[in-house]
Amino acid sequence: MQFNNIFIIIFLIFLFLSITIKITLDIINYRHRKKNLNKIPEELKGMINEEKLLQINRYSNAKLIYSLVEYFFEKIVLLIILFSGLIPYYYNILNNNFNNIYILILLFFGGFYLIDIIMDIPFSLYFDFVIEKKFNFNKMTFKIWIGDLIKKIILTVIIGSIILIALTFFLYSYEKIWWILLWAFFFSFSMIMQIIYPTIIAPIFNKFKTLENKELKQKIELLLKDSGLKLNGIFEMDASKRSTHSNAYFTGIGKSKRIVLYDSLLKNHTEDEILAILAHEIGHYVKKHVLKNLISTSIVSLLLLFICFYLINNIKLYTGFGFVNNFNINEAKFVGLYLLTILAAPIAFFFSPITSAFSRKHEREADKFSYEKIKSAEPLINSLKKLNVDNLSNIYPADIYSWFYYSHPPLFKRIKYLKSLEKNKGKTK
Repeated sequence: MQFNNIFIIIFLIFLFLSITIKITLDIINYRHRKKNLNKIPEELKGMINEEKLLQINRYSNAKLIYSLVEYFFEKIVLLIILFSGLIPYYYNILNNNFNNIYILILLFFGGFYLIDIIMDIPFSLYFDFVIEKKFNFNKMTFKIWIGDLIKKIILTVIIGSIILIALTFFLYSYEKIWWILLWAFFFSFSMIMQIIYPTIIAPIFNKFKTLENKELKQKIELLLKDSGLKLNGIFEMDASKRSTHSNAYFTGIGKSKRIVLYDSLLKNHTEDEILAILAHEIGHYVKKHVLKNLISTSIVSLLLLFICFYLINNIKLYTGFGFVNNFNINEAKFVGLYLLTILAAPIAFFFSPITSAFSRKHEREADKFSYEKIKSAEPLINSLKKLNVDNLSNIYPADIYSWFYYSHPPLFKRIKYLKSLEKNKGKTK
C-alpha cells in the first residue's frame, strides 16, 4: 500500500473514524444499559422481573462482545490482505494462468468469497451453538446447520455467477455505458429475485404450509380486503426447528406476495396481537414504503455505479493497493470495482443515521396504520412488549445509539406514540 496515495489516505481516515465512532457508541450504549440494570420499566411491570432484566442484559453483553471480536477480526484480516499485497499477487497468478476473462473474474471474486466463508464459519458456529444455545434460542442440530451452510454457498455461487457474468459482459463490451446497463440489469434482477424468493428460494430452507387456524385466516383475509391488498396466500413457517425467535413478514411482489407467520409467533401471541402485527406490515405496502425504498435504492445504486465509472480508469486506485505503474487497467477493470467496494465500506458507515431515520419514519407510519385498522393501540403494544421480552432485546438503548443504528424506534418510544394516538382519537396527527 502507498500511504501517500489519495485513495489510501481517504480509506484509512474513514476506517479509523468509523472504528472510533463504533467503539464510542458501543461504550455509551453499554453504560446506559448498565445504569438501568435494576430498573424494571413501568411499561413492562408484570411481564418481567429482575431476573429477566438481568438475562436481557447478559444476552446484550454477550452479543456485544461477540460483535466486537468479529468486527476487529474482520478488520485485521482486511488490513493484512491489503498490506501484504495479496490482491495484486492473486490477480497476477490468475492472469498468468487463465486467458478467458469470464473464468478470470469468477475465480478472482470466488477466491475472496472463499476467504469470507472460512472466516465466518467459526463465528457463526459460536453464535448459534454457544450464545444462542445458552439463552435457549437455538434449536438447530449440527446437521441442519451444515445443510443450511451448503445450501447458502450453492445459492450464492449460482446467483453470484449470474451477476458476475452479466457484469463482465457489460464492463468489457460497452466501455462508455456499462454502468447504466449494469444498473438496469441489477434493477431487473432484483425484481426477479423478489418474485422467485418466496416460491423457490425460501422453501429450500423452511417448510411452508397454509395457515391452519381457519378463524385467524378469515380475520386476516378481512384485514387484507379492508386494506385493498390481494395476496397469493397466508403461510405458516416452521421457524421453531432453528430458533425460538419469533417474527412475521410480507414477501414478494405482484402475484408472489404472501404473508409468512413464524410458528413460534402463532404459539406465543393472541389472534388480536397477530392481526396488529400484520396490519403494521400491511401498512408498509399501503404507504408505499417498499416502492419508496426501491426508488431510493435505485437512485443511490445508479450514482454509485457512475462514481465507479468515473474512478475505475484512475491508475492511482490500483497503485495505491500495490499494483505496479504499468498495470493494464483495461484488462482488469473488474479489480477496480473490487477495490472501490473496499473503499466504500467505511464511508458507507457514516450514512447509517440517514437510512435509519428514514426507516424509523416508515415504521412510525406503519404503526399508525395498524392502530387505524385495528381500532386500538393495545394489541400492537402488547405484541411489541412480548416480542421485545421473548427475544431478549435491549430495552434501554442509549438515544444516540438508537439514532445512529436503529431501523425501528425503541420500544418505549413506539409505545408512547401508540398511546398518543389512542389519547388523541379522532384528531389528525
